[in-house]
Amino acid sequence: MNVWDHLGELRRRLLICIYVLVAGTVAGAWAVNPVVAWLARPVGELVFLHPTEAFAAQVKIALGVSFLLGLPVILYQAWAFVSSGLSDNEKRYLRWTVPVSYLFFMLGFAFSTFLVFPKAVAFLLTLRSQHLEPMLSVESYLDFFAMLGLAFGLLFQLPLVLHFLAKVGILKSDFLAKNRRISYLAIFLLATIFNPVPEVFTQLLLACAAIALFELSLFLVRWESPKNP
Repeated sequence: MNVWDHLGELRRRLLICIYVLVAGTVAGAWAVNPVVAWLARPVGELVFLHPTEAFAAQVKIALGVSFLLGLPVILYQAWAFVSSGLSDNEKRYLRWTVPVSYLFFMLGFAFSTFLVFPKAVAFLLTLRSQHLEPMLSVESYLDFFAMLGLAFGLLFQLPLVLHFLAKVGILKSDFLAKNRRISYLAIFLLATIFNPVPEVFTQLLLACAAIALFELSLFLVRWESPKNP
């Protein structure tokens, strides 16, 4: 295709993505109240501190639901647009890594949503005192929820990142295997330092999840470099 054909193809696929996001936003609008009610359960009640905050929070929820629902379609449209310029090896690689990346992201987001976030909020509320009374605004509450979800979604990309580094020859499986104990120690230290909940069970849960991701990463690196021990 010439330049104009490529631009026309890009325009068509961008329009499909926009239509999917608009439809998802409409669907997300119906889910706003149930989502807010579910998220507010650990605290009981949320407030808004300026006139537009409640509306902005509802828009964020609708857009977030739309993005999560429409992300597979967006990824497919991106794949379909760039695939014509890729080699057969690159096509085979992306054909499985893109869906797996989305699956891992959703697993990390779910891990944060159902395990880490409720415990984090419950712990942070214990910091109330005679002179400190929580009054959580819906905007800051949603930002905290989204930040944790995004962080864990990215954390769960670790196996694919290390697999890619092995594929391009930067990382070797024997390096990961020889440093397994150091990696485990680093994982527990990082789980202790960066975990928003300084509580043993949650720290162990986070560390175990990170260790499972490390072992999966080691498997993928060995798969990519079968000659390495």
